[in-house]
Amino acid sequence: MCEDEKLERLKNARNEDKGFARYMNIETIALDEGMAQAKIEMKSEYNNAQMIVHGGVLFALADDCGGTAARTYGHNVVTVNANIEYLNPGIGVETLYAKATVLSRGRKILRFKVEVEDQVKNLLCMGIFTYATKSKVPEMHEG
Repeated sequence: MCEDEKLERLKNARNEDKGFARYMNIETIALDEGMAQAKIEMKSEYNNAQMIVHGGVLFALADDCGGTAARTYGHNVVTVNANIEYLNPGIGVETLYAKATVLSRGRKILRFKVEVEDQVKNLLCMGIFTYATKSKVPEMHEG
């Protein structure tokens, strides 16, 4: 199986996930080795009492996107550290977009920079997410 097929299988598996990512309406929209892009179509429930996107929604999208990017190297991962900076309030947001890019890749530890923007490219937050590798990703391995 070629790398493009492996990445497509991973993307499809992520979008068919029935867990937290599906509950949060997170969709993986692009994958490459060491990179992922994801989005959330906003719901009113994702806003806080001030009608601003809740920081937990931004964090969830960033972590999910970073973890998906980490999985492009062929192993499942768990988050071991995350630092996020909230830069601008998400007011009037229709869609959130996240992009994760690899900063460093070791045998067991991977670090990613993740940025989250709204539909007009306002940068809402950015962070550094660290993941530890675990078992192989089944969708990326034959058999």
